[in-house]
Amino acid sequence: MVRTAYLVGGAKPFFILGGQDATGDQAGTHLYLLVLCPLTSLFMSQFNISIAAIIVLAYVLIEKEKDVWAAFVIMLGTFTKLYGITGLAFFFFSRHKMKFSLSCVGWAVVMVVAPMILSGPDYIMSQYTGWFEDLSGKNSENLFALMQNISFLGMVRKISGSVSYSDIYLIIGGLILFGLPYLRISQYKYEAFRKTLLASVLMFVVLFSTGSESSTYIIAFIGVAIWYTAVPWKRSTLDIVLMVFAFILTSMSPSDLFPKYIRVHYVYPYALKALPCMLIWLKLTFEMCTRSYNPVKV
Repeated sequence: MVRTAYLVGGAKPFFILGGQDATGDQAGTHLYLLVLCPLTSLFMSQFNISIAAIIVLAYVLIEKEKDVWAAFVIMLGTFTKLYGITGLAFFFFSRHKMKFSLSCVGWAVVMVVAPMILSGPDYIMSQYTGWFEDLSGKNSENLFALMQNISFLGMVRKISGSVSYSDIYLIIGGLILFGLPYLRISQYKYEAFRKTLLASVLMFVVLFSTGSESSTYIIAFIGVAIWYTAVPWKRSTLDIVLMVFAFILTSMSPSDLFPKYIRVHYVYPYALKALPCMLIWLKLTFEMCTRSYNPVKV
């Protein structure tokens, strides 16, 4: 029952997103592409479905100009698993930026102070201190972990086998690429552009985190599905190849439908599950920097 609630509750905001203007074909494509990833997360009783929902719901609420509730959702996600803070990436799409900013501060204060009513300030602050210390220690432990750091960072680390460099260089490079589309202010008015940025956020948060696991890819793969369906132009043969590659290697690799030998000897040891999503994210970033998302110019 709990697992079913996770799946239904986590999926709802995504269908709200698709329901804004999605065609039946788009909704069907979303369902087809996402059928395996939610089950992987669901069977492992992971919170990742809800994190994906929080990020998508934050975007939907900002689109609907419900900035106070968008801020609530973002802060809830941030204080739950930190990934939720990526919802702030939609700040530039808000039509009420001051209201949104103040709401984020207000909800953050509420979520820090409210538990203190029951447990006291000293205990709560010690928990937050311990949380951040654990996150720092976990980052080092995850570097070469077989079932952790399944990300672009982990793929580079595990393929190279090197411990002599810092992930910060890759993260900075990723942040620069992530930020480039924001320079195209003239494209903000197009919903397809805004949805594609949502897709970028969903992929980025998984690809550049050492805490990414196999079940975390429910977040990234929702981004992949949005990338494929949101744009106003017809997808190319290369896009279809990338989509099929992602479906096979990212979505199917943890299942029994995928060859066990390849999974055990190549996909897991070298974090190759991240490869298709990384290639798609790079193409997405290139499109956002070069293409027009005007729905008239198909």
